[in-house]
Amino acid sequence: MKLHKCLVSVALLLTCVPCARAYGQQDTWESWIKKGDDALARQQFADAEQAYRESVSLASKIKGNDIRIALSLIKLAELFSSQSRTAEAEAVADQAIKATDKAMTSAKSNGGSNPVIDDYYRIETQALILDKSAAIFLANRQFSKAEQLYKRLIQIRESDSRAPEHPRGNEDFTKFLGQALTGAKSKVADVYDELGRVYFVQGRFGEAADVYSKSLGILESEFGGNQPPVARGLSNLATAYAAQSLYDRAQPLFLRAIEILERSNALEKAEGATTLENYALLLRKTGRNDEAAVMIKRAKDIRARLDQPQR
Repeated sequence: MKLHKCLVSVALLLTCVPCARAYGQQDTWESWIKKGDDALARQQFADAEQAYRESVSLASKIKGNDIRIALSLIKLAELFSSQSRTAEAEAVADQAIKATDKAMTSAKSNGGSNPVIDDYYRIETQALILDKSAAIFLANRQFSKAEQLYKRLIQIRESDSRAPEHPRGNEDFTKFLGQALTGAKSKVADVYDELGRVYFVQGRFGEAADVYSKSLGILESEFGGNQPPVARGLSNLATAYAAQSLYDRAQPLFLRAIEILERSNALEKAEGATTLENYALLLRKTGRNDEAAVMIKRAKDIRARLDQPQR
């Protein structure tokens, strides 16, 4: 499960909220975001930028520290990042984070009609901004800033995943049920994986292995020992071990990951091909070139099938 899939409902909820119209009958915040998205899909970057800037301007006119300011800013930051406008992307991502913090503070002070639901959307929106901002900084090789943001996101996710110690009523039960239905604990594992990637690309393989191990523990607890999410965790940890030449520790993890993917009919995906490729590297490094060649062929065949047009 990835973070972004769980946040679609947040974006839809927020875009459906009507806001003051400052530019004419049809010029709402939602309409500017849609114009930007449509222009971006057509690779009309100047038009997308203008639309997102208009959405920032419109959101800024809404009373209070509205979260739509941050959502518009992160759209703009991602646009700049996609165009390799590095400095602008980072500056606007920082603005989005600050706008999010202001919106969160304002929302908490104002309260809500349903604290559990309101807290859920606050957490998910904040997570969305932090995750997308961290991805921008990671893409720009600003590793320290990406690490900082992912660690902050881990704290948020861990806090949200804790069950009430002393349940007292319907609100606590609703929170517990919401945690189960939205995969609150597996979201912690997702962020550990992202932090592990930050460490891995820097060659900090021991630290990567530590956080991948934490992620794997969560995934095994949540899904049992034989589900595809666990295979992902096994593969990540095995790759971190292999990068440290800890081949005896890596190999059984790779084999277990491949077995899980085969048994669950999930090997025929890009993630399965990557696992086979990484295992092939281990085999080559340990002098088992014939076995490595078999794994590489299997991975190539999977990728070739994935590239075929769907009927």
